Amino acid sequence: MRKRRTFWALGYFLMGCACLFVAVVMAAGADRVIHLIPVAVIGVPGVLLTLRAPVLGVSCGPAGVRYSGLLGARSHAWADIREVRVAVVPGTVYSSDVPELVLASGGTDQLLMLGGHSWGRTRNRRVTRLAAELEAARVAAS
Repeated sequence: MRKRRTFWALGYFLMGCACLFVAVVMAAGADRVIHLIPVAVIGVPGVLLTLRAPVLGVSCGPAGVRYSGLLGARSHAWADIREVRVAVVPGTVYSSDVPELVLASGGTDQLLMLGGHSWGRTRNRRVTRLAAELEAARVAAS
């Protein structure tokens, strides 16, 4: 089973740790219950980022693909995937390239946490390489 992690996982982890640190410092100085509201507002995302960041990424093996995002995980068997390609998510200033699984049912599943930014007509090389690796693994498993 091969695991590919997003580059941003370290940034998410560090941001989560910073939020947790701020929440703990604020909780230590809270003398009334109302003062704990900002602790919850900062602490809950801090816990989420700190705990989920180490598992962000995509794993592929003989059985299929498992994608772990910020809020959950999804799995697809190779038989359920017709193609792996790079999709372009348009934006106002720049566009984002994301690996996209074209499912046999006709739907698609974009792996947004593994996306990368691109300018103009050039594609993000890291995302293109990841999509090519996933497509090669799909073809090899078929």
